[in-house]
Amino acid sequence: MSQYYYNPFGSGSDVNEAMQRELYKQQRIKQEKREIRTISFAMGCAIVAYLVIQSVVTSLLLIFDLDDLYSTNPIFQYSLNVIGISFLSVAVPFGIMALVNKKRYTSPIIPNKRLKSSKAFAWVCFGMVCCCASQIVVSFIVLFFQSVFGLELQSSEVTQPDSVLACVMNLIALAIIPAICEEFAMRCCSLQLLRKYGKGFAVTAVSIVFGLLHGNVVQFIFAFTIGLILGYITVRTDSIVPAIFIHALNNGMSVVQLTLNYAVNETVSNNVVTVIYIFWTVAGIISAVYLALKKELIKKDNSCASVLTVGQKFTSFLFPWMIVPFVILIVLTATTVAKV
Repeated sequence: MSQYYYNPFGSGSDVNEAMQRELYKQQRIKQEKREIRTISFAMGCAIVAYLVIQSVVTSLLLIFDLDDLYSTNPIFQYSLNVIGISFLSVAVPFGIMALVNKKRYTSPIIPNKRLKSSKAFAWVCFGMVCCCASQIVVSFIVLFFQSVFGLELQSSEVTQPDSVLACVMNLIALAIIPAICEEFAMRCCSLQLLRKYGKGFAVTAVSIVFGLLHGNVVQFIFAFTIGLILGYITVRTDSIVPAIFIHALNNGMSVVQLTLNYAVNETVSNNVVTVIYIFWTVAGIISAVYLALKKELIKKDNSCASVLTVGQKFTSFLFPWMIVPFVILIVLTATTVAKV
C-alpha cells in the first residue's frame, strides 16, 4: 500500500525559493546596515566639523581679544553669527557631506516640488501653530524643573539691538540666514539622504541631531519638536519652501520682540508678540482643518522599501559613528543645566 506524507514546507522547489528569499533578505539587511553606518559616519564628521569650527571661532575671539566686543556690539555679534555659525559651521560641513554622498541620494538634495500658494500658506500656518504650541510646552517644562527640582535650564541670549542697522542685522542673522542654512543642512542634505530608509526614521533621526546642535536643554526640546514638524511637512510636500518660511517666521517673532524693545518699550513688544501668537494660533487651526479636509495632513505612505526594523535603523545610525559626536553634544547640553 502506498503511503503519502504531508510536507509542511511544501515541495522542494518551494523550499528552495523560500530559502533564496530569506538569503536575499539577510543580504539586504546587511547592505542597508552598512549604508546607514556610512551615512552616519559622514553626518558624524559634519557634526564634529560644526563643533571644531565653532571652537576655532571662539578661540580666535579670545586670541585677538574680541570676546568683549562680541558680547557688547550687536552688529559685530550678528555678523559673526552669520559667517561663523550659520554658514561656516552649519551650511558648509553638511553641504560637503551631501557632495561626498551625492550618489547615495534617491531624492533631490533640495526638494523643490511646486506648491499652490494656498496650500503652501496652509502648511506654513500649520507649522506656525505647532511652533506656538511647542513654545508653551517648553515654558511649562522650564517652570516644572525650576519649581520641582530647583534647576535652571539656561539658553543662549542674543544681544539687544541698539540701532536701526543693528535691527536689520538682527533680522538677517536670527531669522533669514539661519532658516536657509539650517534647513539646507537638516531638511535637505541630511533628511533627503536618510529618506529612502523610511520617512519616519529619517525625520526623527535628523530632528535629534537638529535639537542637539542647539547646545542647551531648552532649545533642544523646542528644536527637536519643531524638527519633527518641519521634517514631516518637507516629506509631505516634497518642498523645502514651507520649512524655510516656518523657520524664519518662528525666529522672526524674537526679532520683532527685540526690535520693539529697542524702538518702543517692553510692554508694547510683549503685546504685539501676543497678538502675533494669537494670529498664528487661529490661522494654524483653520489651516489644519483645511489640510485635513483635503486629506493632505495625514496620508498613508507605503513608498519605503527598506527591510530593516525601526530598531535596526536607529542602532545602525547610532553605532558606532554617532556615539562620540552625540556624547560631546549631550555633555555640552548638560552644562546648561544649573542649580537655581
